[in-house]
Amino acid sequence: MHESYYPDEPTFASLGIQKNAFMDEDTMRMMAQGLTLVARCRYDSCIVGACINESSNPWDPALKEKFACSVSCPKVRQVTLFDAYLQRMPGLWDCYDTQRVFEMSYLFVKRDHRKKGIGVRLLRDSRALAADCGFQVVRCDATSAYTAKLCEKIGMKMIYELPYCNYLGQQTLEPVFQPPPPHTSVKVYVDDHPQLSVLKDEKTKR
Repeated sequence: MHESYYPDEPTFASLGIQKNAFMDEDTMRMMAQGLTLVARCRYDSCIVGACINESSNPWDPALKEKFACSVSCPKVRQVTLFDAYLQRMPGLWDCYDTQRVFEMSYLFVKRDHRKKGIGVRLLRDSRALAADCGFQVVRCDATSAYTAKLCEKIGMKMIYELPYCNYLGQQTLEPVFQPPPPHTSVKVYVDDHPQLSVLKDEKTKR
């Protein structure tokens, strides 16, 4: 995460966030759910990428906002509030009448292993895990234009888009995030039939 996610992810990079204990704890909380997938090098077993997944519930945005109030770093607080806002806005729990959504929260691949299909594989395998666990809805918040392309490549549909220039700070009324092109917006992608998507993937492999 410190080497391959925070430096390149548009919202973190825009604010200059690198190592932070609060974010590390939040990542460990997600991983404790047992839904994270890791890609390792076949030669030396080093981690070359990962998709950190979690099960989210309707009350999670409110909890994130509460946690944000206890964060001392203003930049991390901004990111946490943004996550809460984004998680709440599409209202997936109400739209799909479910109490849990499978979220692909953090996707990263080490720089020297990119453009080798690892990111697509991690997303597909995460969706397969969601289907196997009985989730009816899979979600990915593509804060990066590259992640958005991967979501589209595996057939997920975009249901919400928020241009970064439209997300303003409460006090400054200026954009909180100003990442460089092509990262102009965050897009929320979903798959509301993950089991069918997995079957299609299996047929494609044959």
